[in-house]
Amino acid sequence: MPTFRSASRAAFVLLAAALLLLTLRWQIPMMLWDHLDLVPIYAAWNDGALADSIFLHIHGGHVHTAAYAVLLVTTCLSQGHPWLDGAASWLLLLGYAAIAMRLARDSVDVSTRRGFALTLLIVLLALFPGHLANLQWGWQVAVFLCLFGTIATIRCLTRPQLSASGLLAAAAATLLALASFATALALVPTAVLLISLRKDWSLRKRCAASLPWLAGGIAIAWLYPAAPAVNDVATPLSLLLYVLNFLGGGIARFATPLAPWLAFAGLISGVAAAWSLRLRRDSLPWLGLFVFAIVAAGLTAFGRAAPFGADHAFVTRYVSFSSTFWLGWAGLVGCALTAATRVPAAARIFVWTIALFAVVNALHMVKKAGGVATRTESMARTIRDSYPQVDRSLLAEIYFDQPDVALERLRRLYEWGFPPFDEPRTGPDRPPNRP
Repeated sequence: MPTFRSASRAAFVLLAAALLLLTLRWQIPMMLWDHLDLVPIYAAWNDGALADSIFLHIHGGHVHTAAYAVLLVTTCLSQGHPWLDGAASWLLLLGYAAIAMRLARDSVDVSTRRGFALTLLIVLLALFPGHLANLQWGWQVAVFLCLFGTIATIRCLTRPQLSASGLLAAAAATLLALASFATALALVPTAVLLISLRKDWSLRKRCAASLPWLAGGIAIAWLYPAAPAVNDVATPLSLLLYVLNFLGGGIARFATPLAPWLAFAGLISGVAAAWSLRLRRDSLPWLGLFVFAIVAAGLTAFGRAAPFGADHAFVTRYVSFSSTFWLGWAGLVGCALTAATRVPAAARIFVWTIALFAVVNALHMVKKAGGVATRTESMARTIRDSYPQVDRSLLAEIYFDQPDVALERLRRLYEWGFPPFDEPRTGPDRPPNRP
């Protein structure tokens, strides 16, 4: 029905516009925390010595090279004003969501009320307001490069006709994601699974197509320097709880005691839906997102559960990745329910429960983003007004208890006239009180 289709498109446009407005309104107003690591990279770029910086290095367990490249360009164009970083992240999210909607168009019958309702849930989860936690912080362009590379990989591998050029495009998208965020390592088993499920290919062809991902995955597992030692990994029970918390946080960050139970129910129902759809090729992209999120949760638990505990999985910024689990779940359930002649009452109630939790969680995350914006605006104002005698406790807060490093990087921002400072302060006319 054209009315339903038009309404779903209108919902997409309105939600995308709202996210852009809130991203620009609540943008973190200066380089803070990890973002301050861009300062020496930007200085090296200006000096023609980019290769001597940390541009190609691992940062916090992640390779951010692709994100650094984007941030160097946006920082140069905007003279350090972070609104352009947020706009770049929003554009990448828009690309991610547009692919998700193309998948929905190909697999969910929107002409029925049931299909329309599930399509609206897919719109909400693709353009989830929880992404604001990352959209508002320019540094997190890495997250959206990873998300875009992830869904592009899945889309390429599940097209009705997969050619050699499609495999190359999928490999390129995987590399983009890997060069942005280590969570993209979850694409390796996901890609192998999706290739193995292509019944239109012979077993030999599927094995050959899987080889690049298998070889790359083995090499990374063997050589990746950020991988924790075996004795630094949490117990199986702690790992499981971390995974469930991670996945459940996508819709229940506001109700953490319920999150693992909702994740468990989502896992069971998602697997059941995937099994019922095993003969439908159009369900494979949703299965890819579903599996990617589960593996991503496991990888994060492997590295974080032992040092930080299972509740660390509720880090606000993880919602961008845990929402892919529920996006994949919604697609699988949407395919299964719109094709069913009769839907049990329990299934309808559970879907509406998940939708309600997603809406409430979205509002909760919007409120948290507003709070972060208010707090960081106050920090930037204090830094600008008190520089160069910035309180050391504030310097320690903005850069991992390293006030001297923070002050040195603020000095660079001051010289360049980047936020929170107004004009460049280099040359003979610079103020004499600059440290």
